[in-house]
Amino acid sequence: MIRVAVDARPLSFPTTGIGRYTQSLLSRLFSSSDWVWYLYSDRPLLWPESLPDNVKVRYPNFMLPSAGSMFAQVAFPVWAKRDQVDLFWSPRHHLPLFLGGNVRSIVTIHDLVWKHFPETMSRFGRILDSRLMPPSVRNADKVIAVSGATRREVEALSPEADVVTILEAPFLNGSGRSAIGEYFLFVGTLEPRKNLERLLSAYADYVSVNTCVLPLKICGGKGWGLPELERLIQQNNLSDQVEVLGYVDDATLPALYQNARALLMPSLYEGFGLPIVEAFSQGTPVLTSNRGAMKEVAGDGGLLVDPENIDDMASAIARLTDDQELVEWLQLCAHARTKEFSWDTAAEQTLTLMESLLPS
Repeated sequence: MIRVAVDARPLSFPTTGIGRYTQSLLSRLFSSSDWVWYLYSDRPLLWPESLPDNVKVRYPNFMLPSAGSMFAQVAFPVWAKRDQVDLFWSPRHHLPLFLGGNVRSIVTIHDLVWKHFPETMSRFGRILDSRLMPPSVRNADKVIAVSGATRREVEALSPEADVVTILEAPFLNGSGRSAIGEYFLFVGTLEPRKNLERLLSAYADYVSVNTCVLPLKICGGKGWGLPELERLIQQNNLSDQVEVLGYVDDATLPALYQNARALLMPSLYEGFGLPIVEAFSQGTPVLTSNRGAMKEVAGDGGLLVDPENIDDMASAIARLTDDQELVEWLQLCAHARTKEFSWDTAAEQTLTLMESLLPS
């Protein structure tokens, strides 16, 4: 009987991206194999609410809030030895560095924000990623990268790493929507790498030179930048055109995408770019950056811009306002492109990767 341990700490917190990634894969992996799965955490899990027969959970009775990572480095190898696991998978950037030599290991890397935009992370999170990600990548038997762009970054970080690309997928159910929306939409945390300052400058230029303009709705977690965002809106005289919605849950998000003319996502850096495939799943056109994972994920379904060129962005927003044929073509491309992203496929590829490390 194959025994697999998973760093399940992302399942202890609500609505985190890595938590939803972990849940989306495990819900399929549990049912697609007769293996025994051990979910390790530093606190109780929010999912699954009821455990399948082949799933066991380990967590301590008490844990200091800030000691989770240290606890995982010490306790997870002990639990893995006691449970006689064959394979350890971490979906969250870090492996326990002292797993026994007989335990094969896989780590998933979602991005390298700590290298490119460390100022957008908490000091503690930045230290953890910079200290634990490089040795985790070196120690892992296999590394999963969620995009080709992230794979190349991991290979540059550790040329000896064995890295494979397994794409993420949207968390929203697909829609056959075909109407042309009457506003633009931004979805994401409010932080510098999302490039909101330049986006708002471009949008202000668009408003100033066009007689018919579409409003902009901004939704997502507050991140570090809500006061700065409000200042930028005031500075650019956009209070009548820009609406800040704050956090929006998954039940509300599909309608926001479906009724938008386009998603505007000219980020400076992404490891994957989840809002792009979420927009595609609702048949919504996407304006995004002509670099990295965003260019890769958008493919021919996106209108690409230079995220550091305000004039380029303003011109693209105007095209999406005036050119109905372009919008309809991008809608068709979005529907076609979304077929490239599937949690069933990702789970199948992850299971195959795991099987490749185990005795036949």
